[in-house]
Amino acid sequence: MNKKTKFRYLFFLVLIILILIIILYLQKKVILFEIKKYPSGDTVICEVVQPGEIIKTSYRHSVATTTVWEIYEVIENYKLIQRETHFYDSIAGMPYAAFGDEIFIMEDGKCKIKNMNRVIPLPLNYNIGAIRENYLYLKNNKINLSELTGDMLVTINLRKVNQLQIFKMDWCSDNF
Repeated sequence: MNKKTKFRYLFFLVLIILILIIILYLQKKVILFEIKKYPSGDTVICEVVQPGEIIKTSYRHSVATTTVWEIYEVIENYKLIQRETHFYDSIAGMPYAAFGDEIFIMEDGKCKIKNMNRVIPLPLNYNIGAIRENYLYLKNNKINLSELTGDMLVTINLRKVNQLQIFKMDWCSDNF
């Protein structure tokens, strides 16, 4: 076998290996965080998230008229876990106690419930109000959901997709 033939075989071997690596990469599963308008299903937010990633929401409470923050964590089995909630006053319509292993504390001028491990059933119906100052904090971005949607019911969901599906979704990147 001459050098030219050996080079061709080596080239095709490397090419086949690269194609297999690309195919395996495209089949890799990722978690997609989605907010969609209800009932139309139109996408408001779509972003790939990782296990351990923190997602926060805030809104102005209708009774207390103060801001409430909710902190969630994405976990590996495509679930969303509420880890904490923060608020200014424990008055009507607001949390008043911690349950189980949760801890109710005063910190930084706020009431906080920590050590929460509440699994959020998905899809989650979430009501956004035009004047409620609903915000989403995702990947170091503060997104004003109230401006984005106005008065609207949305669904929040985590979905398992593969890399190939992500490439096909032109609406699913650079939402911010």
